[in-house]
Parts: sequence; C-alpha cells; structure tokens
Amino acid sequence: MENIVEAISYEDDIIQLKLLNVPKHPKMIARIFRIIQEQDINIDMISQVMLEDSMQIEITLDAKFQLKLNEAIVNLKEEFTSIEIYQKRTFAKVAVGGPLIETTPGAAARCFEVLGNNNIHFYQITTSKRTISFVIDKDSLDLALEKLKLEFNL
Repeated sequence: MENIVEAISYEDDIIQLKLLNVPKHPKMIARIFRIIQEQDINIDMISQVMLEDSMQIEITLDAKFQLKLNEAIVNLKEEFTSIEIYQKRTFAKVAVGGPLIETTPGAAARCFEVLGNNNIHFYQITTSKRTISFVIDKDSLDLALEKLKLEFNL
C-alpha cells in the first residue's frame, strides 16, 4: 500500500496575522492584500471566516517580513479604521503532502487525530489537492513532527 503522505515540511519562524471586522466587499479585500503587497510581503497561508456583517481573515508569512509588516499594518489601520489587527509569533506551520491526498479519504482525519491524541492545538488550516497545512504552537512542533512521521511511516 502506498503512503498517502510522502513528505512533511515545517516552518518554525512565522507570523500569523489576524484581521477582524473586515468588510465583505471584494474590492475592500483586494485593497487589503494590495496594501500588504505594496510592502513586498509574500503571504503563505490565507484563511477566511464569513460572519454575519463582516469577515475574519488569517494570514501567515515568514517572520523575516516583520518590519515590512509593521508598515503595512500602519497603512491598513489608516485606510480601514474598523479592522482589528492582531499578530502572533508563537506559531509554527506544518504541511503534510503527497499526490494521494487528493484521491484518498481520511488524510485530514488522520492528521487531526494525531494532533488531538497528543494535545497539540491547531489554529489555522488550509488545504490544496495535495497538501494539508496547519498552524500549531511552536513549542509543540517537535512532537507534532515525530507523531505525524510515525503515523504516515516516514
């Protein structure tokens, strides 16, 4: 039997940016991302939650962009006075990947069971056809990697 997951990667120095009270209009969202791009910041993960009157957006990026992010946040606050902006630097990102994730049910369930059984909390999730990425506490990274490698025979 082939492995569903062929590789596990991680980044241990990331920033998670959380934007609350984001207007739902696509032009406003585009403007937010343009302000970030104008500081030459490369974004990694993007997640959103639609709320009744607004939305929440969570973004991850490499910590090397901290100074540029600070400038982007100033610009965001000037242009969008209702948005609340929070950032955390206590997280790491783990990604499990392989071509069989796309066609094999249960990869996400297995990942989340490993995390849950080891009391490793996850705060943001994104997926693609071949990858499941999640943000966890930095101090849980070694345990998460060890247990995920064990689960997927890597």
